[in-house]
Amino acid sequence: MKRIIMFILVSIILVGCSIERESPEEREKLKAKEQETIEQTDGLEEGYEVEEVIELTAQEQMLEDITDLFADDLAFDTGSYVKGDIPKGEYAFVTFEGSGQYYSEKDAGGNIIDNENFDSFGYVEVHEAGNIETSGVLVKVDALDELEVSGAKELYETLNNTEEYMDSGWYKVGVDIDPGEYVIESFGDGYVAVMTGPVGNNEIINNENFNGRYSVNVQEGQYLVISRGTISN
Repeated sequence: MKRIIMFILVSIILVGCSIERESPEEREKLKAKEQETIEQTDGLEEGYEVEEVIELTAQEQMLEDITDLFADDLAFDTGSYVKGDIPKGEYAFVTFEGSGQYYSEKDAGGNIIDNENFDSFGYVEVHEAGNIETSGVLVKVDALDELEVSGAKELYETLNNTEEYMDSGWYKVGVDIDPGEYVIESFGDGYVAVMTGPVGNNEIINNENFNGRYSVNVQEGQYLVISRGTISN
């Protein structure tokens, strides 16, 4: 505001200086311009409001971007859904402040097709077979590019305002972590598993309950599941 008023005052001074060097007709025009400038300045001083531009945090912007995907059925908020509400496909499941951790899908007879309690983030396969209950947000994996994130891990970090998260979760190898060998350190009794796919469409390659440290090798396209533990390397 101060800069705007200062600019106008400088303009008045310059106009005033110019009047002395101009013809009578030009002087009248300059005086009219000077009066208009003064009136504009008075308006600013008497309460002219400049709209304040509020810059969103990365977390707030991500929430807005996810909300924009709701209308195109590319993302789904927490809640209950019936068959057909959520199209078939793979989705990133992400928890955030105030959300829950549970996901399930049941068939028409009410039988559980798959369910999972996620510590943080993961991936699920929607079969479009019956009722779905999700206490975390679901984002179709094909739409993650629109959010400018690589996978569920980066989405989780942005929504929860954290960086370099390496604790319990469902990691997609080649997306959330690189292929290779990892050492997992448990928080008490830990669990680790290597899966072929997301919840609802996978087989266990290997899994282990352990207390302490455990080494595991993972390949591109596999999923590394960690519960009550953290990746230490």
